Amino acid sequence: MHSRIRRAACLLAAGLLWTQMAAAAQTGDWPTQTIRIIVPSPPGGAYDATIRPVARSLSQTLQQPVVIENKASGGNIIGTQAGARAAPDGYTLTMTGMVNTISAGIYDNLTFDINEDFTHIGSIGAGPQWLVVRADAGIGSLQALIEQARQSPGKINYASSGVGSTAHLLMESLQRTAGISLTHVPYKGGAPALQDVLGGVVPAIVVPPNTAIPYVKQGTLKVLAISSAERDPALPDVPTFKELNYPQLTVSAWVGLSAPKGTPIEIVNKINAAIATAMQDPELKSQLIALGMVPMTMSPAQYAELVRSDTERWGQLTHSLNIKAN
Repeated sequence: MHSRIRRAACLLAAGLLWTQMAAAAQTGDWPTQTIRIIVPSPPGGAYDATIRPVARSLSQTLQQPVVIENKASGGNIIGTQAGARAAPDGYTLTMTGMVNTISAGIYDNLTFDINEDFTHIGSIGAGPQWLVVRADAGIGSLQALIEQARQSPGKINYASSGVGSTAHLLMESLQRTAGISLTHVPYKGGAPALQDVLGGVVPAIVVPPNTAIPYVKQGTLKVLAISSAERDPALPDVPTFKELNYPQLTVSAWVGLSAPKGTPIEIVNKINAAIATAMQDPELKSQLIALGMVPMTMSPAQYAELVRSDTERWGQLTHSLNIKAN
């Protein structure tokens, strides 16, 4: 009896050891097939334009094809959900970003948790936001905007790409910090919102720099302040919100890559190293900068902490303002 038990225990131990060795061998060989990156936004959008040159670099480093699969939806929900449910084998990655941390607070009944259902790999870049007005709107500075808003509460409109967008929350933060009241005019996307600002329908909007700069150069738009921690070399005379005593508005919309929870750490580290290699490429850096992104590299732990801290930050704001996008 005891010998049979010992024999069974030995067989079980051997089986477990074989499984562990097989898994280790598979991890060591990774990747051996095509890697898919789910982009939870439409082709041609900012996410798509950012990830494609990165994917090409990853393909060269990892020596396997890296393909993009666009799954667009409001709040980046559908694509991110698909990424959370994928097999944790390193062959399905998801492009994640600050919008996910905002969505966590404004959408009820999400079927995934951006913190708990992913193993976060690393960041790619971050982009500041510019508060701009039509040059002929009669608003020459941020202080002028604030003074007009105090004199006429709710009379100044601002456009955004939708409820819960970075632009919306940045302007809500400005109102709360400055003690003013503005009227939010949400649009279904950034393009129609900007067109109405250019057309004089709405005077103000918050946009990424690459969107605004052609119109700034033309003299159609005027930049009042930027959300980065330091001034932009392209606009050395434009102050940051921090310089204007609104440090709460220091915001950069970041993006990165994540894998399903349970993805082996060896694979995560290999992808993180490939991202770091990509960020050393001068041509890739130039492409990202042209898109309004500042290349940014983080370890998996640092990126996970960024996701966690911004989920808390935006959750507190959206809950206090009762902002919902359902």
